[in-house]
Amino acid sequence: MAFVERVVGAASQGAVGAVVAGNLSAVTEPVVNAMLVKRVPLSEAVKEVSPERVYKYLQTTLATNFIKFPFFEVTNMLVGGIDLPPTLKGALTGTVFCTATLPITNYRFRKSMDLPITAANLYQAYLPTVFRDILYGIVRNKVATFLFQLNPQRAGTNLGRFLNMFATVIAACVISAPGNELRGYCLQPPAKKQSFAEFFQPAKFVRSTSVGAVIMAISLGVGTLATPQVEKLVATVRKYFRNQPLGFLMILLFSLHQILENRRHSQTMALKDEPAKPAKNKASADAKAKA
Repeated sequence: MAFVERVVGAASQGAVGAVVAGNLSAVTEPVVNAMLVKRVPLSEAVKEVSPERVYKYLQTTLATNFIKFPFFEVTNMLVGGIDLPPTLKGALTGTVFCTATLPITNYRFRKSMDLPITAANLYQAYLPTVFRDILYGIVRNKVATFLFQLNPQRAGTNLGRFLNMFATVIAACVISAPGNELRGYCLQPPAKKQSFAEFFQPAKFVRSTSVGAVIMAISLGVGTLATPQVEKLVATVRKYFRNQPLGFLMILLFSLHQILENRRHSQTMALKDEPAKPAKNKASADAKAKA
């Protein structure tokens, strides 16, 4: 059960980070993607963003973040328990994460750019993306271990957890940024594709990297503050249900009842909304009326 608590704790860290990052990214990600792929100035990228577009994109960022963030944190936690060198652990985490979530990443990217979405482009730019995620996974594991060993006592406090995660994510995002730039180069629209020399410019590289790194660092830093509380809650609930098995059964039956009721309600509404089929001809209509 301690394993379950760790899984739930990792997932909760990702979930809290998903909410924070989703709200920040809804405003900044269209701007960052425009600077990353189109290579336009900041002022021009900001002009493309409107309140309506932010609100619409917020639905995408929250939905995709609630999949990606917890998935990475749980994967990183599970791989951390495998007897492998830290570098291989980070590489495995990055590979699994990228392969599983790249369709979500590309869906979200194309939504932010108002580009058409098809099955053919969901795995677009796989190699530079997996390269980026492998670098991110390796650096994050190494930096997190280093900071924890530097001051284990501070790492156990709320401030220490936040600062360690913030510094770890900043380092991981910055060092893996070349992979992100290569991904941006591969995702350029064919009609406006720039040459390699035109695309890779230091000023644009720093500009597109810094915003994304800060958002990730703040989001996951805040997420670490929720992890201990969630782990305590899971332990308390587990202890209660162990002593009160009937309570667990009642909650399970209530949840099943709610699921069945919602399904029945949805089917009823669908039948009500379904238009009546017109009679094939007047004769058949009259026959039905007499019957």
